[in-house]
Order: sequence, then C-alpha cells, then structure tokens
Amino acid sequence: MNVQEEPPVDTANAFGASGSTASPLVRGIIATLVIVGYVALGFALGLGADAYLLLGIPITIGIQALVVRRPLRALWLRGGRAITITARSLVAVAVVSLAPAMIAIAGAQAGDFVRAGYGLAGIVGAFGAVHAIRAMTGDAALATVRATLINTAILAAVMTAFRLATGGFDGQVARAATTIAISIATYVPAVFVIEEVLFRGLIDPYLHASAAGRDRGTALYGSVLWGLWHLPVMSVDLGVLTIPYLVAIHGVLGVVLVAAWRRTGNLAAPGIAHAVSDAVRNGLAVL
Repeated sequence: MNVQEEPPVDTANAFGASGSTASPLVRGIIATLVIVGYVALGFALGLGADAYLLLGIPITIGIQALVVRRPLRALWLRGGRAITITARSLVAVAVVSLAPAMIAIAGAQAGDFVRAGYGLAGIVGAFGAVHAIRAMTGDAALATVRATLINTAILAAVMTAFRLATGGFDGQVARAATTIAISIATYVPAVFVIEEVLFRGLIDPYLHASAAGRDRGTALYGSVLWGLWHLPVMSVDLGVLTIPYLVAIHGVLGVVLVAAWRRTGNLAAPGIAHAVSDAVRNGLAVL
C-alpha cells in the first residue's frame, strides 16, 4: 500500500502552531489531545452512536475555522475550491438527501431529536458530497474504486469470519441487499459531515503537514487515533482485545483511506470507500 505524497498546502496557524514549522511530535500530541478529549466526552456524557457522531461536527468546525483558520470547504477538497450552486447540483443534493431527510422526519415524529439531528446533518453532508463528487477526476475515480475494493474485501473477510464463528449465515439475501442499499444511501451523505471530514479532511493534513515522501508514519498514526475514537460506540464486547482490534483493523483501513485522500485531495475518494465498505459489512451482518 503506497501513501502518495500530496502537493504542498497552506498549513499556517494549524492548531495554534504553524503546521509547517511545528515539530511532528507537537502535531502528534495536539492531534492526540483532540481525539482523546472527544473520546472522553463520549464516555462522560454516555452518548449513543448518533449523538457521539454529531459531537464531532462542532469539534471539526471549531478547529478548522478558529484554530487552523482554513475554509471549511477545504475539508472536502484539499485546495479549498469554492462551492458553486447550479440547478443540476441542487437536483443531485436532493437525491443524496433523500435517506437523511427520511431519518430526520422519522426522528422528529418519534420525538427522538438526536436521530432527527443526525438526519439533518446528513442533509448538510449531501452538499459536501455533491461538491466533492462533482470535482472528481479520472484519477480520483480510480483511487475511489481501488480504496473501495480493498476496504470492502477486508471488512467482508472480518464479518464473514465473525458470522462463521458465531453460528454461520441465515441466507437472508434480500434482507442483506436491502441493508446494503439503505446503508449506502445513509452513509454517503453522513461521512461528508462526520468522521471522514474530521480524520481525513482535518487530522491527516495537520499530521502530514509538509512532510516529504510517502510519510507512512503519520498515515498510520492518524488511523490508530481513528480506531481509538470508536471506543465509546464499540458495539461488540471483545474484552481485553477491544483496543488491539480497533487499532489493528482501523490502522489498515485508515491507511487505505489516507492514501486515497492524499492522492486525490478529494474527500469523495475515502468517503465513498468508507460508506460502501461499511454498508457491505452491515449487509453481511444480517445475511
């Protein structure tokens, strides 16, 4: 797996110290404190998955706008290309927003305002998704396919092993296909406002900064932080193996996503790969 070197970017004032002048150790410590603080809040407040994900939005916006002082649009496209609104893009946003809009409506009707907020966040994410997808080049499309195939294969293997170890599959093909379709429709807009924007759009450029070469170290370290970030919402109790599992699986998956992001400078590459691979995992979980 090769992590491509990205073009130089303006990292001045990143996290209160210039990303280009602060030492790698300082950048690593600050990024770690951000994620550790996020995780600590998740545990302290006893947040469910939706609330925990939503917490990342103000954290990401606050760091990007007030500390890093770069445009929010740079979270989706590394060069910070301006967002343009056309009739065609609005139609695309409407289509991508369908699943999160249904979630928002259902949450509001049930009085579950956290769920409704998750749906509304997905609608916002639809704008980021369309903005990034419209900017995709042929190279970005190839990087997206490559990252999607690699991470889908990894998660499919892990989930298959888990299902076989816990009784095998039930053969619910229609249910699995429906789950995959719904998950993709939900996750694609969601990852463009949560998780991917934080770890690939914000944390990776800060850790990587102006480092020369492929810089596998920061790619791996950021991915380890991503794995530990899942602790408050880990759905399977693995006991003492929880942290090693999170670090190992997300270390591998994360490096693939970072490679796609650094190669393309477009969050659509890791975002789509993330959404599709998680959707296939969900489908195998109910197969």
